[in-house]
Amino acid sequence: MPEKLSKWIEGNLLVKKYQKKSLDGYKQILDSLNLKKPKEIILIGGTNGKGSLSALVTKMAMQKSLSVGTFTSPHLLKFNERIKVNDQEINDDNFLEALKKINRYKNSHDLNFYQIISLAALFYFNKLNLDLWILEIGMGGRLDPMNFIEPDISVITKVALDHEEYLGDTIEKIAAEKVEISRSKKPLIFGSKKIPKAISNKAFNIGADLIYQKHNNSKFLLELLSKFSLKNNISEEVLFCLYQIAKKSVFNFSDDVVEKITNNFEIYGRLTLIKNFLIDSAHNEDSIRNLLKFIRLNFKNKKIKLFFCCGEKKDPNKLLKPFEGIVDKIYLSENIHDKLMPSKEILSKTNSLDFNFIMLNSMEEIYSSAISANSEVLNVFAGSFYFSGEVFKFLLKTNNLPISLSSLNKIT
Repeated sequence: MPEKLSKWIEGNLLVKKYQKKSLDGYKQILDSLNLKKPKEIILIGGTNGKGSLSALVTKMAMQKSLSVGTFTSPHLLKFNERIKVNDQEINDDNFLEALKKINRYKNSHDLNFYQIISLAALFYFNKLNLDLWILEIGMGGRLDPMNFIEPDISVITKVALDHEEYLGDTIEKIAAEKVEISRSKKPLIFGSKKIPKAISNKAFNIGADLIYQKHNNSKFLLELLSKFSLKNNISEEVLFCLYQIAKKSVFNFSDDVVEKITNNFEIYGRLTLIKNFLIDSAHNEDSIRNLLKFIRLNFKNKKIKLFFCCGEKKDPNKLLKPFEGIVDKIYLSENIHDKLMPSKEILSKTNSLDFNFIMLNSMEEIYSSAISANSEVLNVFAGSFYFSGEVFKFLLKTNNLPISLSSLNKIT
């Protein structure tokens, strides 16, 4: 009987809390893998938009019949989502083989969970002799394991406040961490209009080819940006980065390919609408603002019913304050995921906000409260990828469907 992947990961990789680890051991193992460089490597960092951009570039490559490996994090439903080839999740057997090969070095080389997963992805991609690797940076840049790989194109979608306990408490400090994925004489694409000094200075000092929104003089790009400013399911920063990747890539993607893949684009957990459920993994102030903008543009006549859970290291006060004047009640729940902040702690950190908090005790109670709302109400679920994942899992179980992203197509 095949070994169950999720139980093996929980028993071998998640037995301890995340800790910062030295990257010396990681580098030794990486060197021992003797990776053969594909035709192109694209390294994608940034505060928000990394997952959407990675998915779009994957689709763009597949339109040209390229073989592409995509590494992203976190996952919504299954660990396999983090490692894909040609947009298909790695199967359990291949994942276990790769993980076990790397895990034997865990203690001798002082590896943590993310380093092991990263090495397993690279080991798997290397076996398949792919044309393109798309590698997403976890949260920073300078100390991210993927930064040991030499990219042909580096991308920073945008810089906003998030993970301040690790990256710094100002935009400039965070930008200084993220820009370390840039390389001399290689393209560095930055998505936002306002560029932090840390990024422009680093690019100048190392001679990187910095491309940012002063370079949006293409008529096609301007039309694309105008079109999606109304839908908002792909941000301006992501669209700009996608277009510039298409032009700078050795594969030289056409405008037609860019337009084709952006039409009807959807990525689960980012502004996902299922009937009157809007599920978004907004977990920092910038993504919360984006969620509210989307609601104003598309649901201005709806009453908002907000269900909220956030990560244990987040500041719920900052995440919920933008909802003042928009919602009067906020529904909190316990027993959703062990990496989510307890409701009592959320309450203690938000006592200055003008909301009526309703306490729930399970996904069953959340679902029951949401489906009881009439058609004029939009149920919004926000605050964390973990929360989004649990909402999706419950919806799939309710519809007697397997727990997978492909199953979500049947209920959207």
